[in-house]
Amino acid sequence: MAIAVILISAYKPYRLSQDVFSNPATSYGEALTRIDAIIDSEADHPDLNPECGTILMTHGEKVDNLVVFLHGFTSCPIQFVELGEAYFNQGYNVYIPRQPKHGLMDVKGTELKGLTAEELAAFATESIDIARGLGEEITVVGLSSGGAIATWAAQERDDINLAVALAPFLGVNYIPKPLTRPITNLVLSIPDIFLWWDGSKKMDNELIAPYSYRGYYLHALFENLRLGFITEAQSRKSKPAAGAILVVTNANDPAVNNQVVASFEQLWLAHGEAFLTTYQFEKELALPHDFITSTHLKGQPELVYSKLIEIIQSAKTN
Repeated sequence: MAIAVILISAYKPYRLSQDVFSNPATSYGEALTRIDAIIDSEADHPDLNPECGTILMTHGEKVDNLVVFLHGFTSCPIQFVELGEAYFNQGYNVYIPRQPKHGLMDVKGTELKGLTAEELAAFATESIDIARGLGEEITVVGLSSGGAIATWAAQERDDINLAVALAPFLGVNYIPKPLTRPITNLVLSIPDIFLWWDGSKKMDNELIAPYSYRGYYLHALFENLRLGFITEAQSRKSKPAAGAILVVTNANDPAVNNQVVASFEQLWLAHGEAFLTTYQFEKELALPHDFITSTHLKGQPELVYSKLIEIIQSAKTN
């Protein structure tokens, strides 16, 4: 019976429980109006961390290139502000939206309870719809859970010129690849529980940025994996809709199962090699999972940012 349950869990189909509808902005002014409405609603939120609101860096008009940065799980838009400024200085418009249920003053992380893959897909759709009014060519860059969202968007949206998944959270480092699907099903079928990123330090975790949550609800974390499985199911049927995909992994990653990421790459490669580029930061660099946050005690932002700008530009021109 136990074997039967595992097999059923391993092959249970994944799909969004509700359709996501796209409504792209038709002009720069319309995109700005939508962003203003988001920022106004955030300003009215009494519990939002003032550092963690949606960020727009604009040259005052629609430009040739727009980059959307999708922050990681339990972080917020400020995570990408320095890399965003580097792109802004290159002439890009830059949009860094806030993921649902993120960025609150209470950094314990209890707000994440109830987060779903459907919310993440709707968030991605809204963000890219807005991006259509900000730039002619759209690059979407996501880290960790943002990378999982970017992966889903790459499969679904033909108006993305380049999707960049940085250490995409598609599998857990310590869960073997064959068990990822059944464990995801199991976790999402049991009562939700709250966990700390570091159970011994709890709210005093010095490896986490001041604005990031110290903990999370388990279902919220695994809903990101569920979105990944939804993407996987679609990728078995069809080539990703995005013009090109760049996958960047970290050989020292303590959080992401790179074997699962590699299996996604193989699914995409089955549709042809021209659109997919990969890069891996060497294990010897000892980078943390979050290699974007510039204040991370183990980070190397100057090295990482310069390499990312280089390989993203290369992926755009190939």
